[in-house]
Amino acid sequence: VTVDIAYGGMFYVIVDAASVGLVLEPQNGREICRLGEMIKVAAREQHPVNHPEIDYPGPDILAFRDPAVRLPGGGLAARNAVVMSNGELRWDDPATHTGMLDRSPCGTGTCAIMAALHARGELRVGEPFEHSSILGTKFIGRLHEEVVVG
Repeated sequence: VTVDIAYGGMFYVIVDAASVGLVLEPQNGREICRLGEMIKVAAREQHPVNHPEIDYPGPDILAFRDPAVRLPGGGLAARNAVVMSNGELRWDDPATHTGMLDRSPCGTGTCAIMAALHARGELRVGEPFEHSSILGTKFIGRLHEEVVVG
C-alpha cells in the first residue's frame, strides 16, 4: 500500500481509497475502518515519525481520500473518510481490527491533505480546497504560506 504521511496538527497516513479497493460511501464504513486501522498501524510500525519541536510520535490517524479534482473557478475539491482508533489493534486478533469514522472532513485532516497536495504540486498557496466527508459535510481550506518547522 502506498501512503503519504503528512502533518496538519496530527500525523496522518493518507491513502488513495481506490488503490485498496474502497469506495467512500457510508455503507462501506465497517470495511473502511478495518482497512484504515490496519494500514495506520502498519505505517506507524514501518514509518514512525515525530514532531521536530515537541514529543509527538505518529502517525496516529488515517484519511482515505478520493482523487482531488480541479474546480471550474480554481482550486481543488476532494472527498475523504477519516479513521480514528477505538482501541488497540492486535494483529493476531481480527476482532480488534476496528475504528470509528469522523462525521466531518476533519480540520487537522484537511490541513494534512492540503500539505500533501501542495508537496505534490497539486495545490498552490492561496487556492481554495473544498474538502467533503463521507457524509457530505464540507470544509473549505486555503494554504496561506509555506513554513519550515524544526
